[in-house]
Amino acid sequence: MVSNDKSCVLAPPTVPISEPTEVHSALCAVCKRAIASSEENGFIPHHQSGFDLEIAADRGCYICGTIRLSETWRSELSLCRSGTFESYFSLRSPKHDSIRDGLLVGTPARGYCWTFQLWKEPDPSCIVQPYVPAGSIDDPALAELASAWLKTCCDTHEDCQILDPAYRPTRLIHILDTNHLRLVLTAAEPSSSGPYVAFSHCWGKVDAMKLLCGNLAQLCAKLDLQQLPNTYQEAVHLCLQMGFHYIWIDSLCIIQDCDEDWAREAKDMKLVYEHAAFNLCSATASDSTGKSFTARDPKLLRLESITIQGENFQLVHENLFNEDIIYCPLRSRAWVYQEWYLSKRSLILGSHQLWWHCRQQLACEIRPTGVPKVPGGGWWEEARTLKEATAPTHSDDLNEWNGRVEGYTRTNLTRETDRLVAFSGIVQSFGQSRGIIHEYMAGLWRCHLPAALCWRPMTHAQRSAVYSGPSWSWTSLAGGFHIHTYSNLLRESCYASVERISPFCNKGMGGFSVGGVMNISGYLFEINYVYGADNSTNGSFSVAEDPHLGVQLFLDEHAEDDEIMSHLSEPDLGDFDHWVRNEAVRKVIHPKDARGRFFFLLLLDRGDVPYFRFRFRGLVLYQPLEQQTFYRVGYMNWKRLPQGMSPDQLSAQYSRRTIFLL
Repeated sequence: MVSNDKSCVLAPPTVPISEPTEVHSALCAVCKRAIASSEENGFIPHHQSGFDLEIAADRGCYICGTIRLSETWRSELSLCRSGTFESYFSLRSPKHDSIRDGLLVGTPARGYCWTFQLWKEPDPSCIVQPYVPAGSIDDPALAELASAWLKTCCDTHEDCQILDPAYRPTRLIHILDTNHLRLVLTAAEPSSSGPYVAFSHCWGKVDAMKLLCGNLAQLCAKLDLQQLPNTYQEAVHLCLQMGFHYIWIDSLCIIQDCDEDWAREAKDMKLVYEHAAFNLCSATASDSTGKSFTARDPKLLRLESITIQGENFQLVHENLFNEDIIYCPLRSRAWVYQEWYLSKRSLILGSHQLWWHCRQQLACEIRPTGVPKVPGGGWWEEARTLKEATAPTHSDDLNEWNGRVEGYTRTNLTRETDRLVAFSGIVQSFGQSRGIIHEYMAGLWRCHLPAALCWRPMTHAQRSAVYSGPSWSWTSLAGGFHIHTYSNLLRESCYASVERISPFCNKGMGGFSVGGVMNISGYLFEINYVYGADNSTNGSFSVAEDPHLGVQLFLDEHAEDDEIMSHLSEPDLGDFDHWVRNEAVRKVIHPKDARGRFFFLLLLDRGDVPYFRFRFRGLVLYQPLEQQTFYRVGYMNWKRLPQGMSPDQLSAQYSRRTIFLL
C-alpha cells in the first residue's frame, strides 16, 4: 500500500548501528563567540587569517572544518589563507520558522563567504536508530543506508513507482561476483529478469573499455572487473552490496561504433532510466578514472547541534547541495541532464557524502530522514525541479519548460549532433505529464505560442550550417550556447497570433518534428539597422517612423565579437521537405551588409509599470530580397510604441499582417 502522506519528514530509514568511531565535533572559541552575537552587533571579527581557521579545523571545529573542505577553499586556497575573516549571525526566518538564516562567515576583501543555516532538529520520534557516517565508500554502512532509502521510497512514495517493473533494456551487465561480469542480451536470456540499476558517469577523455562490434562476443562471455575504470568498479561494488546483480552502463550496453545501434538505443533512453530501480550517479569524478568522496570527512557528517532560546537547531552548510549536486562535474553533461530528470530515484556519490534524490524526498548522510520540505529550504525547492513529476496544478507550464531549456542549454556535448536527441526524453516526459505531447514543435510547445518566442542567447551563438530547426526556435543554434527566457510571459497582453505551423515531415532521431514554417499574424514595424560610429562598435536598430524610440537589442548570432545574421536560400514551400534535405543553403552576413528589409514584430506588452524600463517585447525579423519568407535574427524590447501611440490605438492606425516565418 502506497501512502499519500506528503509531510515534511517521511518515514525514516532504519539503519543498523555500525561499530561507532570517534565522530565528535565541536566549535572553536571564535565560532562560539560568533553564534553568541546578535544581529545588532553586525559583522564582528572572526579568524584573522586562513591559517588560523585551518588550525581550528585541525582541532575539531565543525564550522572551520566544513569551510576548509568546501569547494571554494580548495579551489582558491592561497587567497583564502591570506584573507581576514568576519562573521554575522541572524535568527531571522524569512520564509519558514523551521529554517533560520544562521551564521555567515566571510572574507570581505576576497568576496568569499560561507553560510551555515539553522535547521530545527528532526522530531526525535522519527529517528529509529542514529546513523554513524561511514569511513569510506567500501563501508557496508553506506549500502545499508542506501537500501533503507530505497525501501522507504518503494513502500511509501506514490510518485516514484516504476510503471512497468518487467521492462528491460536491450542489454545489461550481469554482475556475476565481486570480480566478474558479463554482457547479456535480455531478449535472449529470460534469466536476466532481475531489477537493474542505471549508471550515470562522466566519460572524460580516458580511453576506457567500451562495447564495439569487434568485442561483443568477448563481453558476452566474461569480463574481469579489474579491466574497468575506477568509477565503474565503485558502481559495481555498491550494487552488489545493495543486492543488485544487473547494471546498465551506456559505454558497455550500446555498440559505440555502430550508428544504427546507437540511434536505436538513444531513442529508448527515456525508458531505460524511467524503469531502472534507481539511477546511480558518479557525480564528482570528471572522468572514469576519478573517485567519489574526494572531500569527505566523516567527523563533519554529524551535524553540530546548538540550543538557542530553548530550541534545538542543527548547523547546515548551505552550499553543500550546490557543491555535491548542482555544480558537480556530472551535471555538466547534456545526456546526464536528461538521465537525472527521467529517473524517478537517484543515488548520488558526491564529493562530501552520499545523497538520495527521488520525486518525493531529498536525503543525505547528514540528514538521513530527509531535508525540510519548506519554502525556506532551498535544497528541496531546487531538487524538485531536477526531476519530472506530476505537473503541479498551480504551475505555469511555460515557466517550467523554460527552466528546463535554460538548464539543458548550459550543458556540454561531445557530439553537437546529439543536441536534440539528448533532450527528447525530457520532451516526452514533460508532454505526457501535461497532456500536450502532440503540441511539441522544435523546442517549443504550440500551446505556449507566441509568448514562447521570447528567448535570447546569453552567449555567442551561430545558427547551424545545415538546417537543424526554424529560426524562431533555439534549436536552430549550434555549438555551446546558453538560452535566457522570461517569467510569466503568458500573463502579458499579446498582440500576435500563430495561425498555423506546417511541420517538416521528416522526424528527428527522437521522433519529433525538427522544424517547419510558421504562419504568424501581428503588427509589423519597419526598422533600420544603424551601424556604430566606428568599426569596433556594434550597431542597433531605429524605428523608421520614430528614430528616437528607445530600444534594447539582442541579436541571435555573433562570430567572436562581431554581430552576424543568417538566412536560408529561397525556400520551395511546395516541397519543403525536399528543399530542406537537398537544397537549403545558409547565407551568413553582417547586418550592415543586408540588402533586404528589417521589421519588428510586436508580441507582448508587460504593462504600464514604472519599474519596467522596457515595456514591449518582440522579434527582429529579416526579409531577404525576392523572398516572401521572413527569418528571425534577434529579440528586441521597446520602451513605448511609435509616436507615443497607446496600445488601444494600434488597430486603428495599423493593419495586421500574416507572414511566413521560417
